[in-house]
Amino acid sequence: MNKQVGFTLIELMIALALGLVIAAAATMLFLTGSRSQALQQGQASVQDDANFGLNFILKDIRLGNLNTVQSSINDATTYGGIVFRTSANPITVNGTDIANIPLTIEGNTVNVNLLSRSHGLTAGAAPQWSGVSNVNTFSSDQLTIQYLPQYIWDDQGTSSTTDDRWYGGFDCEGEALEFTAAQGRQVIVQRYFLRVDENSSPNEPNQPLALACDAGQYPLEGDPTSVTGLGDAGQIILKRADHFRVLYVIQNGADHRYVDAATYLGMSAPRPRILSVQLGVLARSNQAVGRDDIFSDDQVFQVLDQAVTITTPTGNAPKYVRQVVTQTIALRNTFGERGQ
Repeated sequence: MNKQVGFTLIELMIALALGLVIAAAATMLFLTGSRSQALQQGQASVQDDANFGLNFILKDIRLGNLNTVQSSINDATTYGGIVFRTSANPITVNGTDIANIPLTIEGNTVNVNLLSRSHGLTAGAAPQWSGVSNVNTFSSDQLTIQYLPQYIWDDQGTSSTTDDRWYGGFDCEGEALEFTAAQGRQVIVQRYFLRVDENSSPNEPNQPLALACDAGQYPLEGDPTSVTGLGDAGQIILKRADHFRVLYVIQNGADHRYVDAATYLGMSAPRPRILSVQLGVLARSNQAVGRDDIFSDDQVFQVLDQAVTITTPTGNAPKYVRQVVTQTIALRNTFGERGQ
């Protein structure tokens, strides 16, 4: 009679237990790898997006004050590179109203919330500067610059003269900067601000904010009466940003210091000359990196002179990588005639 050979119940139970241990280890390795990949992707995206977005702004701000005759700027410098005033809030110098843009916009006075603003000033409603932010205590700032492009004659590479034009590059919304003899040269105005991004994921915590740029222009020659194109939602430069801070380096005699727009406008006239601009952005990754406790909701971020914490989201919201990115940009034509 042949013997029957097989597993005993004890052997089967040991095999099952060993299989479960191996499966659990494999699952842990998979989950750990997935979390690590998500974290690395989040860190890479926030670094790439923040640096690209800020470098885009940096290149534009270096155009501020381009082709002006003044060797220094303040809030009373007409056509000055940083825009603090319009016909909505001019100042009187020797009996004359002075403004950076002495104009109206489409029949209405240019609202002050289209100009350089900061925490401490009264905000408006979107798409104007509203101070929207995802941090506690502080509202975000807005930077408005202007410049006269360096136009070059472009014959389009054709023998025809009907398509010839003066060309000065592109503004921050991708519009070509060009003019005809009848139109005249155009001064470009650009404002950088945070706004809500309607194209967002439904599970994003807080409000999905983006750093955007809105561009407009007005004629240099003649008696300009309007700024066209300024005042809309603009073009997104940085997809996710929780806070935006702007400081101005001012010179008052031998004293150099950083101030925001509210502090600067609160000074007595004539206000100090502005030498450079410092930007700070609290950037956020586009994709979530899980719900791990390594990302604390009460983490403190130093955005230039402000220590900020993120507004705590409700519920068990997904976590994101955040990084503070800063840049300091010297303004064009502001360091000349230092004895004045």
